[in-house]
Parts: sequence; C-alpha cells; structure tokens
Amino acid sequence: MPDNVDSRRSELAEKLSTAIRAHDPLPKFNRQLTLDDAYALQHSVTKCRAGNRVGGIKAGVTAAPMQDLLGLNHALIASLYADGEVEAGDTIKYLNGRKVECEFAAIVDDIGLPKAIAPAIEVVYVNFQRSSDLCAESLVASNLGADLYMLGDFAPWDDDFAELTVTLTCDGTVVNEAPMTDAFGGPRAGVRWMWREARKREFRLGHRTLMLLGACGKPVDAAPGKYRADFGVLGAVEFIVQTPVR
Repeated sequence: MPDNVDSRRSELAEKLSTAIRAHDPLPKFNRQLTLDDAYALQHSVTKCRAGNRVGGIKAGVTAAPMQDLLGLNHALIASLYADGEVEAGDTIKYLNGRKVECEFAAIVDDIGLPKAIAPAIEVVYVNFQRSSDLCAESLVASNLGADLYMLGDFAPWDDDFAELTVTLTCDGTVVNEAPMTDAFGGPRAGVRWMWREARKREFRLGHRTLMLLGACGKPVDAAPGKYRADFGVLGAVEFIVQTPVR
C-alpha cells in the first residue's frame, strides 16, 4: 500500500509541476487530501519543479477573511523556486491571472532569529480548472501559487520597521496601501510562526533562510504598467509588467 501511495503522489506531483512551470491549468483534484497529505505532496511538487534549487519559504493565506473562507485559523507556507527570483527593476511578462503582493522579506539564522529585513514583491499565479478545487489542501499541494519574487536591499533587522506602511502604485496611481502589521500582526511574529510551521512541516532550514512574510494589503492584478512599491525608509521596489503583444 505505501508503494501505491508513493506512486500516485509521484505521478500527481509530476503533473502539477509540469502545469505550474507552463502556467497551464492545474490537474483536477479528484480526491480529498488532508493538510498533512497536501504538504507531503507539495514537497514532491517542489522537488519536481525545482530540484534542490529552492530560494526560501513563503507565507500565504495570512489575511483573516481568506482563512475564514478556507475554514482555517492559521496561515499556510510553501517553497520559493530559486529560478523564480527576478531583479528589481526588471520587466516581467504579462499573464492573465497573475497577482502582485507587497511583502517583507527576512533572513533568518539557524535557530530562527531574524537578522535582516528587506522590501519584497511576490507575483503569484494559481490556475484551478474548477472553482470547487479551491481549498486549503489544493492550495498547499500546488505550492500556494509560487511564481516570481523580487527583493529590495536588505537592512539589519530592527523591530521599529514594523511601523512602516507600503504603498504600491501602477503608472502613478495608488493600487494598494497597507501597514506592515497586515501580515501576522508584524514581521517578528511572522518569522516566529513560519519557523515553527516550517519545522513541523519538514521544510529544509539552513543557517541563512529567506522568508517572505505574507501580503500586506490586497493582491493586485498584475496588469501592464510601471509599478513602484514604496516601503518608506526601507526603500522601494520597481518593476514593469509588459504590455501583451496582440
């Protein structure tokens, strides 16, 4: 029986990772997964998609309304693909369904203490074939829509940064504005929760682990335009979403 389970997991992981890489619709989720099953599958998906080239860990579903919708009382975590990191200032391809999230990044040491902090942008993409597939387990299994991410300059960790607000503009128009406390109530609490959860869920943690601490404010459609995310004294992250060729 374990061999059959492993075989089915491997087959589904291959299908999921292929769809994720190509930005195709995800395979239909035809069986009920537990959250433990979903995390085991997620690790297999990540290995198929990225091998050993994992860039760090990300938090998702940090907002209470989304947790309520999914029947959760906590956030979820996933892996970042190392080849998903793009340089701040770069132009990224327009893809219908992509979302932009303003986040804060932390560098954490081998005992879970935060050492540095930076502004960050995450671009997420989830493409379920059926609305009924949207649940906590399928989100976890599909690696929480991990796609692209970009980082600003890191500064030494300081809890005073928790007082900051991020403002995102597209072609000069404000499309999102939120306090840093929007995710987990603040970055230190986010690091603490993510470290515990990552150990529980058997994520690989090293002496220098990158963590994206969840969205501040709302996810924004990644429409074509020039974006600037202003994180106050921490700096800004700029990027362009290209206009699709018709």
